[in-house]
Amino acid sequence: MSSNLTIHVSLFISLVVPDKRTNAAGTPKQVRKQRDAKRARCTRKKLKAEVDMKQAQKELAKVDSELEVKKQFLDVMSKAPTPAEQRKALLALFAERGINPIEELLTYTEDPDIKKMDKIAIWKELASFTQPKLKSVDVQATMTGEMKIMTVDYSKVGKSQLANMVEAEIIEETGYDEFLSEEDKHGDN
Repeated sequence: MSSNLTIHVSLFISLVVPDKRTNAAGTPKQVRKQRDAKRARCTRKKLKAEVDMKQAQKELAKVDSELEVKKQFLDVMSKAPTPAEQRKALLALFAERGINPIEELLTYTEDPDIKKMDKIAIWKELASFTQPKLKSVDVQATMTGEMKIMTVDYSKVGKSQLANMVEAEIIEETGYDEFLSEEDKHGDN
C-alpha cells in the first residue's frame, strides 16, 4: 500500500514541479530548447485563439445586427394597423369631410371634358364594387391514346412493298376510341 502511495506522490510531484536539471553551465541545452519550443507553441496557440476570438466576435456582431433589424421589423409589423383598421380609418376620414368616393367618380363620368378612355377606367373601377370579377377555372383531364411508330429501312424496301405495309397497318386499325364519347362507345355495342 505504501509503495502505491509513493508512486502516486512521485508522479504528482513530477507533474507539478518544473524540470530543474542543471549542469555546471546552468540549465541543459535540451531542456532550454524544449522549454522555448513549448513557450512558442503556447504563444502561437494564444495568437491563433485571439484571431479566432476576434473573428467570432465580428460574426456575432453581424448576427446581432441582423437580429436587431428583424426585431425592429417585427415590432413595426405588430404595431401596424390591420387592413380592416385602415379601412375604418379611411371611411372615418371620408365621413368627417363629407366625401363619398363613388359619387365623386360618377360625377367624373358625366363631365364632357374627360376623355373616353378615362371614363371607361372609372366605369371599370365602379363595376368592381357591384359585379364579381371572373376567376380562372382549372380544368383537369386525363387523356390516353396509342401511338405507333414504324421504322423502315428504305434501302431494303421497294415502293410497292412500302405501300402495302402502310395499307395493312391502316386496315388493321380498329378506330379512334379515345375521341368517341361514352354514349357513342356504348351505343355501338
